Amino acid sequence: MTFNPPDLSEILTNEQTLNSRLTSMQSDLRDILNDNSISYSQNDGVIPLIRKLPVPVPTTIEWNCYASWLTNDGPQSGHDSARGYPVVRDQSGTYIPNVPVTVRRKPISGGSWSNYGTYVSSNDDVYMYPDSNKDGYIYEVYVTANPSVSAQLTMPQYWFNYDDSDYEYNFDRVLDTANPLISNNVRSIDTTYLSYGTNYFYVTADATGEVLLAIPLKNAPTIVGANSNTNVYIGYDVTRGNTPSSDGMFGVGGGMVGNGSRNSMGIFLDASDMDFRTTYLSTFRFDGTDKGYTESGVSKECIVRIPGGSGGAYTWYENSDKSISNYAGYWYASQLGSTYAPCVVVYKSNATAGERIKVTVKYIRATSP
Repeated sequence: MTFNPPDLSEILTNEQTLNSRLTSMQSDLRDILNDNSISYSQNDGVIPLIRKLPVPVPTTIEWNCYASWLTNDGPQSGHDSARGYPVVRDQSGTYIPNVPVTVRRKPISGGSWSNYGTYVSSNDDVYMYPDSNKDGYIYEVYVTANPSVSAQLTMPQYWFNYDDSDYEYNFDRVLDTANPLISNNVRSIDTTYLSYGTNYFYVTADATGEVLLAIPLKNAPTIVGANSNTNVYIGYDVTRGNTPSSDGMFGVGGGMVGNGSRNSMGIFLDASDMDFRTTYLSTFRFDGTDKGYTESGVSKECIVRIPGGSGGAYTWYENSDKSISNYAGYWYASQLGSTYAPCVVVYKSNATAGERIKVTVKYIRATSP
């Protein structure tokens, strides 16, 4: 039998690699112990150092959930679940996988907690589904072995929720652009881009002059005769420029519009000499008052809030923190025709023939009890 002597140079190389890795491991272990103020001897080898390592203790927990949803009450639904996942971290802020956690929930409007399920952190997704409770729920996740380590996630269940930051939804599923309730001097509405998940569309003026367009919302909750907790919200980002009111100022807004004797609509304008306009009957009333909705060179969120109520309600026009809130016009429940509806409103004071007007909507949301 032939004897092949070992390659001493290869053995030496392997020994040096092993020693280098052990030395590096010792250094890493010492760093961990130093970070945790744990003493050790410089003579301690790898195994003694490992024995001194702190035991990770679940100290904090996080909810991660980036999806909002639509309820499944109507054909506007496009997403009927929200995916969340909890992350548990130890006393050093390092995440700990495979920790048993429990999820419970209770209605936002009040009520008792009910168990939702048990999961394993960093392993199981938590799927939350909308139901008949339009108000939504508060979801709480906690470490099963230590309920004091917990976190909460508030998830409203919007009747619908179309947001420009959510690529899964597009506005053509909530705007009835094919059946406008008011269409003055409008040649066409191009919703090509809405179908690709973007939040803008184009309106083309038919002739030189004023453009006025009111597009009803599809599948909105009932406003007339509805509970006062019912609200439709239409949000825009508006920046005031330096366009005088006589030179083609542009406005976006919303309200109630239809066959009744009074409409309740308003628009936020990009003009330099005014920032808001309202309607009486189906005509916009000029009001040069600066109400403070918009600011020159600054993008501000302007909100149309259309509330329900048994006897009719005002449409309110607000900024994001509600420090500015006004109503425009009024309407009577007894005078509303069957085509009356909450609408998105587009206005151009002096468009040119064939002008293509870009309309950007930030979000459209609605809640209903």
